[in-house]
Amino acid sequence: MTDAIKIIIISLSAMVIAQVLKFFISASQTKKLDETILFSTGGMPSSHSALVTALFVSIGFYRGVTIEFAIALVLAMIVVHDSMGIRFQASKHAQDLNKIKEKLNLIDDQKQEVDRLKESLGHKPKEVFFGILLGVVVSLFGWLFLG
Repeated sequence: MTDAIKIIIISLSAMVIAQVLKFFISASQTKKLDETILFSTGGMPSSHSALVTALFVSIGFYRGVTIEFAIALVLAMIVVHDSMGIRFQASKHAQDLNKIKEKLNLIDDQKQEVDRLKESLGHKPKEVFFGILLGVVVSLFGWLFLG
């Protein structure tokens, strides 16, 4: 198996593990199983952060500090910044807009079902931190076990 294949397997594994953890964390908090969590954005831990962290850390393990490592590191920084910045702000906007839509619907005589905007888009710093930590741990285990 080539190093590139190992890096892809490790990176995707980190993302899948994060999504599965997100499912179980959500189930323990809400006391109900929601399989849509497995394919959703937002929540604990950040699967995007786990994926890009596992990518650049694995490249570092297998190739050292190369141009590929530098590119992956910069990509990871952009993804992490975006998830905590722009997408998190979009989540807050969606929450506010949903509240406005609900209030307007209460005023309306027809009382229709309100189509809600998705509110879980970005991440809190804690969610990103644990995604990064997961990416590092999965990379280390992948490097140790895949060789």
